[in-house]
Amino acid sequence: MTRTTRSLLVNLTLSVIALALLGLAISSNREQLRAVMARKVDGPTFAFGFVVYLSALVLTFLRWFALVRALGLPFRVADAIRLGFIGNVFNLVIPGAVGGDVIKGAFLCREQAKKTQAVASMVIDRLLGLIGLFLLAGLAGAWAWSGSTRDVRILIGLAWAASVSGPIGLAILFSPALFRPMLRLVAGRGKLGAILAELVTAAGVYRSKRPVVLGALASAMLSHGLFVLAFYLVDRALFRSEVPSLADHYVVVPLSIFSTSVPLPFGALGLSEQVSDFLFQQVDHPGGAVAMMGFRALMYAGGLLSVVVYLANLRQVRSLRSDSPEPVPGPGA
Repeated sequence: MTRTTRSLLVNLTLSVIALALLGLAISSNREQLRAVMARKVDGPTFAFGFVVYLSALVLTFLRWFALVRALGLPFRVADAIRLGFIGNVFNLVIPGAVGGDVIKGAFLCREQAKKTQAVASMVIDRLLGLIGLFLLAGLAGAWAWSGSTRDVRILIGLAWAASVSGPIGLAILFSPALFRPMLRLVAGRGKLGAILAELVTAAGVYRSKRPVVLGALASAMLSHGLFVLAFYLVDRALFRSEVPSLADHYVVVPLSIFSTSVPLPFGALGLSEQVSDFLFQQVDHPGGAVAMMGFRALMYAGGLLSVVVYLANLRQVRSLRSDSPEPVPGPGA
């Protein structure tokens, strides 16, 4: 079996799994879907949610631009936005949410002499996106703790654990005295050793740019905050006043968003609906899966805009794909 055939079969299998999970989510939430369809969706609120979502998406592109420019590499805002939209197409289609990084990496490595620094910008960008996601959930959890139920406090505890481990991991990567023993420990351990070495290399490039890294982390929290707000607006558009508070959304939604990084096609289609359904049940909202479907509509609407940008740059993308580097590890937006 050739590598191409094997890859095709794997992607086909993952697509079938994703569609099966989506079918299960639809079947399990028939009553909620009927109720939503029976009443008029709040169009203006839904549209405003899309504007907020698109703003958050563009902010992630600008965060990457700032990280690239901090290294002194020649790069334009227009390039960052164009490549960001093109990358978004691949992130929605290719399992694992790293396809867009391949395209962005190919562009930078082709145009820049300092290829290691170009790849480092993507690794750090993705890592900061992940840390920012959990820091946001942790801060929201601290705000909502006093009025939360036991089940919600368990979710908050998980968010706190992730939000603490992220900065600790980042501090280790930026401290040679801490990461060198770890490198020796995992040396020759296959992918684990390679991933850690890649992260250390990326952190080394930014070791003297810590204010920029902190600014990018704050930007990541802001963009994820806007994604959560967009989710909340969709929830309100579908269910009107029958939704949890905005504070509850800031605790629950980051965990739902994180699930979209699972290596299933179309942004973990089906799985994220199941995860969202479970999480929102903890805050007494039976429409979590349906709300995630509505949020996914925003994602795919943004994807359609991304496709337009992709088609306008198709020739360039084809040439870039032939020069694509290895994808960078790690989930998160």
